[in-house]
Amino acid sequence: MSAPQNLNYDQNVYLAVTLAPSSASFNSPSVLAVHPSVTHLGTVGQMRDVQLLSVPRHDWDDVQAEVLSSLRSLGGVNRVDVQEPPRTRVKRGGEF
Repeated sequence: MSAPQNLNYDQNVYLAVTLAPSSASFNSPSVLAVHPSVTHLGTVGQMRDVQLLSVPRHDWDDVQAEVLSSLRSLGGVNRVDVQEPPRTRVKRGGEF
């Protein structure tokens, strides 16, 4: 089992890219780094068909359209999702 990734949403924007198993990118996911600002981080958990990429937040506004367009145009890419920062859950008061 792989170790959980330590993600910093203040510094980076994360993209989850879902690949078709028949995709050439499935066996060579490093090709998903379609722009110099994009870094391939690895799989999302044990899901081999979902790859995680990061882009520095300070670059995101300038490269967003180009990166998303390039990823979506790659053969075998089923989806590209921009990940939202996890929300902090509030624990309920001592009702129990």
